[in-house]
Amino acid sequence: MTLPSTPQEETGGIAVLQRTADLLSVTGGWAAAGCILGLTGLVLAEIIVAFLARFIPAMPSGIGIGWEYSAYLMGSSFLLGAGMTLRAGLQLRVEILLRAGRGRFAAALELFSALLGTALCGFLAVTLVRLALRTYGYGEVSQDSFTPLWIPQSVLALGATILALQMAVRLIAALTGRPLDRPDLGAATAIE
Repeated sequence: MTLPSTPQEETGGIAVLQRTADLLSVTGGWAAAGCILGLTGLVLAEIIVAFLARFIPAMPSGIGIGWEYSAYLMGSSFLLGAGMTLRAGLQLRVEILLRAGRGRFAAALELFSALLGTALCGFLAVTLVRLALRTYGYGEVSQDSFTPLWIPQSVLALGATILALQMAVRLIAALTGRPLDRPDLGAATAIE
């Protein structure tokens, strides 16, 4: 998988770090899209089974693991796509603060938000990795489908780790005056 090239490819350690984080974020974005497709297929299958159950008495009225796997897929899509959303500049923001004083405080607010975001996302990633490892160690499974819980938890931990890396790279970019957003990575446009 290759990323769209920027108008001027930068060199140096920070540029390599940004490109690596971007590649991981785009890969996570594609995985998130796969989760959304899987979720859509699961919901459609649930609807079809419920419809057919009205006419076929022996058919169950739903898919037993539908709700459980829907939750796994929704959480996974959210966290796997969050890094790409952040880098593309499509995350929800309070723009009124950035525009206050005609942008005089924008750099300081970006730096503060990147610092806070790095700390919070790093904590989330470490916590989810520890949870997945603990669950794997204990061999815990879900009650409905007997799915080993470390599997969906690992996907969540991966998404949180990608987001934390992208947030840390954003902090470095804010500290060094590099561009923070890369709109060409977005799958949509920002709604103003």
